[in-house]
Amino acid sequence: MNEIQARELIVKYSSDFTDRYTKGYGSIIIRVDNDTYLMSKPGLVLDTIKNSDIRLYDIKTGDAGKLLSSRRDINVMIFACTEPSALYSSTAKLMKPALYDLAGLVGQDVRVAEDTTSKQLLAALKNRSGCLVRGKGIFSVSDNMKDAVSIVKIIEKSIEAEMYGSKIGGIKHLTDEEAIRTNRLHNSMYSNVNSGGQVDFVNISQDEFKIRNDMIDCSHKLKYLGLFHGSWGNMSVRLNSQEMLVTPSAMEYANIRTEDIVKVDINTLEYEHIQRVPSSEFDLHAAIYRAHPEWNAIIRTHSHGLSVFAAAQAGFRISDPGLHAILGDVSASKHVEPHTPEFINSVLTALENNSICVIANRGPIFCAENLDDASVMADAIEETACNMLGYGESLIKSDLPEDN
Repeated sequence: MNEIQARELIVKYSSDFTDRYTKGYGSIIIRVDNDTYLMSKPGLVLDTIKNSDIRLYDIKTGDAGKLLSSRRDINVMIFACTEPSALYSSTAKLMKPALYDLAGLVGQDVRVAEDTTSKQLLAALKNRSGCLVRGKGIFSVSDNMKDAVSIVKIIEKSIEAEMYGSKIGGIKHLTDEEAIRTNRLHNSMYSNVNSGGQVDFVNISQDEFKIRNDMIDCSHKLKYLGLFHGSWGNMSVRLNSQEMLVTPSAMEYANIRTEDIVKVDINTLEYEHIQRVPSSEFDLHAAIYRAHPEWNAIIRTHSHGLSVFAAAQAGFRISDPGLHAILGDVSASKHVEPHTPEFINSVLTALENNSICVIANRGPIFCAENLDDASVMADAIEETACNMLGYGESLIKSDLPEDN
């Protein structure tokens, strides 16, 4: 990678920090070669970083240079400070995963570095890809920009679960054994999945071509709304009584092309291997279609507010009578480890009388007659969850006396 490419990468991915409720400040660092690295000016709003904000440094300078010199496996580092992360990290000793994504991406737990010196950060990052910095926020490392951004995002969501979860009965953490298994499974399932070049078109009709493009358009909309991020989130559409179309695994939605959508047999789960590998949850989608012939579209988001409910293994009632008549309540599945028959059955049970389910310790899933309805549901129910939890309100408690 040359300097121009590295600069473009920083600017491109800075937009991923746009969030409807939380503003992040910090810096993005990327290795250019063995001798130099780029770093954006510290303290900037992350989603506003421009090329003029980025400077080139000798790798022998600064704590960032020390980190990159010490860890040849690291190419990207991100420091992010949000109000929740600064508050939580000021007193936290350790953060255990209450969301499977945190265990998968970061490790068994998230440690706290006492400051931003390379010595402290290296110790907190041992066998982990992210940490907290005392009273300052989040620090992530990776060999690539996509994962470095995702690590910041999942740590931020987990902090929000810790801070807002008490409002709905408290969150339920994974056991150490579950976290370790999840991390190993994540590394084996997603390493280099769909990382090859373009794939060829399978035989498709004009109608199917339109559905594939509608799915891509919908994914861009969900990303803009903050319901999808990077490669996180998945969706499917029932194509006919035998087949469904599913988004591919581990591919960034900004890069997905029409031919990357995967056609899967609903009953046998077979797909042509000249295609991409489908989402790791494609078996869950197929099981839902088999159980509910009335549904033709499914969206699985990775949003903030509903992730708090997932960490708490809690659903909620929809108070609006009209909406309740259409959707039912937001149910919650029982906690079962993913990628097991028991996991699928737990979700199916939660969806027996409702079209929306919060999957315990994972996130929400929305089922509808068509893709437009599912996406509207996803946005509306996420906003409802955030309002219930008090997103957008300052977490800093004022010491000023109340007026009498």
